[in-house]
Amino acid sequence: MKYYFLLFIFIISFTACSNSDNRKVVDNSENTSKKQKEDTSYEIADLPIHIDSTAYLIHPIGNYVIRRGRTKYFDSEDYEVNSSSSVSMNHSKNKITGDLSNVKFQHLDSNKLKSLTDKTLRINSMLFLRDVYKKNNKGYFVYNVIDADTNSDGKLNYNDLRSLYISNLNGTKFRKLSPNRQELNAWKIIIEANKLYFKSIEDSDKNGEFNKKDKLHYFYLDLDNENSKVIEYYPI
Repeated sequence: MKYYFLLFIFIISFTACSNSDNRKVVDNSENTSKKQKEDTSYEIADLPIHIDSTAYLIHPIGNYVIRRGRTKYFDSEDYEVNSSSSVSMNHSKNKITGDLSNVKFQHLDSNKLKSLTDKTLRINSMLFLRDVYKKNNKGYFVYNVIDADTNSDGKLNYNDLRSLYISNLNGTKFRKLSPNRQELNAWKIIIEANKLYFKSIEDSDKNGEFNKKDKLHYFYLDLDNENSKVIEYYPI
């Protein structure tokens, strides 16, 4: 009876570990770069989206990835090849969500396409701040982005830290708002103040995980000026 009880405890413990959150901060850049070199990716685009009441089209860009993993077969090394496409998205009047590697912008009166960025990153969502546009005629997109392999597994995916970015309506001045190596916790627009507020969490105890002992940081950005700097404030 004691044997079965111990076996039950072991199974429960193993299951709990298997279901843990992989969103961690791990410093292992050498291992990360080695894994990324074994992948080959090609850009593919979806059909353009018109942002209502503006003069711009949005072209979502994703990756077709060929992943190569080492495998043993009759004592010789070979490569096992898998492929996947990341242009899977949904869009509404103001928001585009999915798994994008870039976005290209096109004015309705031009055939020229402008890339949002030349960096390797994953865009989970982009939101047009329509209320801000109506108030002061300044157009912005806010982005939920994964820009670093923070858990050092060789991939940029939902297990890595999320960051907040912003750009102008035409894709210019794309920049990061939240600090490096901090997880974006929440953000919102206060239209009456014309400010973007957000908070992030820092792994302040340096244990590689986020928990209640870690520190929350609070910030705001003035949307009246497209060159304004992020300001940290201290409500507690």
